[in-house]
Amino acid sequence: SSGINAEYGKSVIFDTFQGEMKVHSRKVAAAGEQGVGVEYQTTTTTTPFLYLMLDLPASPLFTEDGDHNIIPQVPIYKLLEKYNNVAEIEYKTYDATYLKRFEITRLPRYLVLAIKRFKENRFFVEKNPTIVNFPISFDMAEYIETTVSDQYKSTEYNLMSNICHDGPAVGGTYSAHLHLASARQWFDVQDLHVTKLQPQMITLSESYIQIYERADLAVEAKL
Repeated sequence: SSGINAEYGKSVIFDTFQGEMKVHSRKVAAAGEQGVGVEYQTTTTTTPFLYLMLDLPASPLFTEDGDHNIIPQVPIYKLLEKYNNVAEIEYKTYDATYLKRFEITRLPRYLVLAIKRFKENRFFVEKNPTIVNFPISFDMAEYIETTVSDQYKSTEYNLMSNICHDGPAVGGTYSAHLHLASARQWFDVQDLHVTKLQPQMITLSESYIQIYERADLAVEAKL
């Protein structure tokens, strides 16, 4: 799933997390086909989303220096390029291949990013250990059209929660990093254990799900 299958509706969940995007899709001509006809024209659909799925690059099987202890890293900005209305992502069905572009047309109040760490087949579950480098705050203006960004007082988002998965795919543990705005303090939460956390430690984790608050909402809350 790419996180774009939410149904329209009125509820606290939809009001809080729902955004909207256009999906531009075109069929790729197979070998020997001319790629001419209505079926090869670009189609556009508008769909709501409750979260954005971020696809990690495949982990390298071998490292240049032979050191298998090196953990690959990728900036979150690179993963978000999937939604810049320029990148074309390949999707395959049983009988065809499509290229899709994602264009965000409405920003949610709270943005949820889901990092696709796990891959499952009939035999086992595989985890991608790539570390995602991310800031505590970032601006979505780079990934949306000016006509969209002009509708908002702010397109900047501040991290509120960072859910992590440590260890192997099977038998690993989950923890959450939570920001208490009133105390300006981050906390690490594991089951019933709660400890204070330095912000710089958050970016070293194997992030799985992140929740960001749009900056203008935080300002309104203080008024």
